[in-house]
Amino acid sequence: MKELTLFWGNHRDEIFTWHTSKNSTSGSAQKPLHQLESHEILKADLPCLAEMAADCSVTLVLSADDVMSALVSVPNKAQRLLRKAVPYMLEDELASSVDDLFFALADKPTDSKLQVRAIDRAYLEELLDQFKQAEIRLSKVCLDLDLLALPAEGYSVVVAESNVLVVGEDGARWHCHPDDFSWLIQKQISEAEDDDSLPVAVPLQVCSDREIDQFVHNLPVGRFAVEQTSLETTEEFLSEQENTAINLLQAEFEPKSENSALTKFLFRVATLAAVVLATHLIFQSVNIYTLSEQKAQLDAQKITLYKQAFPGSRQFRGIEKKMRQHIKSLGTGSGEIDFLSLLNSSTELMTDLEKIYPTNISYDHVKRELRMDVIASDLVSLDQFADALKKDGHQVEKSSETQRGDGYSSRLIISK
Repeated sequence: MKELTLFWGNHRDEIFTWHTSKNSTSGSAQKPLHQLESHEILKADLPCLAEMAADCSVTLVLSADDVMSALVSVPNKAQRLLRKAVPYMLEDELASSVDDLFFALADKPTDSKLQVRAIDRAYLEELLDQFKQAEIRLSKVCLDLDLLALPAEGYSVVVAESNVLVVGEDGARWHCHPDDFSWLIQKQISEAEDDDSLPVAVPLQVCSDREIDQFVHNLPVGRFAVEQTSLETTEEFLSEQENTAINLLQAEFEPKSENSALTKFLFRVATLAAVVLATHLIFQSVNIYTLSEQKAQLDAQKITLYKQAFPGSRQFRGIEKKMRQHIKSLGTGSGEIDFLSLLNSSTELMTDLEKIYPTNISYDHVKRELRMDVIASDLVSLDQFADALKKDGHQVEKSSETQRGDGYSSRLIISK
């Protein structure tokens, strides 16, 4: 992905500078980056960068003037508690309350020393909101001092108009005004080593995009071996330094990854759940439609049956209730056994339909007799059914048996 670096300057500056890394547009397969003509833009015109930043990894570089840097001695254990402990370890050195600051920590300590950066929380939130309103997604926020690569020996210095960025071979980073650099660097060297152990000259690599003869002239004679490097732009030099800067987007400000493995997994699970739900709804819809069609057919059959049973009726409302009442009234007589109870008491003794089963049933209301034509597998089963009826209190008259295939048919006249 193309890399776009925005040098924001300090909070008082009205303009900022953008820069793209040289390798960001190399390669024929990459989409060309439509750049703005001017590399200096008013901060109020930030949204004009939105289109250019859409396909880029955007890094916002803040001025060391707005971010406090510290090197804290920490124990090798309990690394998870450092984020809570470090603010109070620096509390006496801060002019602001720790509650008003946001602390960003390096990934891991070096020789029990941990690099810490502190920024005003309200200022950081204001910046992030400003970029959100401009629809520019930040992948990293760091300070210019952290972009400087460690020198192999001595010090590496970048001189700007009103600020000097310094990094030593021991990893210590600091900044100051150009007028204060000479005595501050001498003081630091004097505190670090004895005069006897000092080399003849401390290597000092000075880089700048402006005239620095006066700056070099102010250095103590014979104390430093100065190597000057003229830069086209300071921003270009810093953006191409191969150094891992501390990202201030940590903890609650850490950007959410849109293509994380968890997001992809949850998306797949949600997609599968949606497919299963849609399939279930379609299946249930088909079942509802099928059952509705069956109900309509049964309703039509019910009306047809009612017309056959009651040809003179013209009312088809509540026909189920009318049919139940009619069946219930069948065979009822003044205190006598009705047809349904006689049928029930007779057929419940027919325990094995493979040995004996009815083929025709009729009822004589006048004689209160149940006429049942049955077919039995053998004469013994027929006699056993007749005897069972008699033992149950029924009066049974049996007609002569007639052989039908492998079984025998007969008519039983049953009463009580």
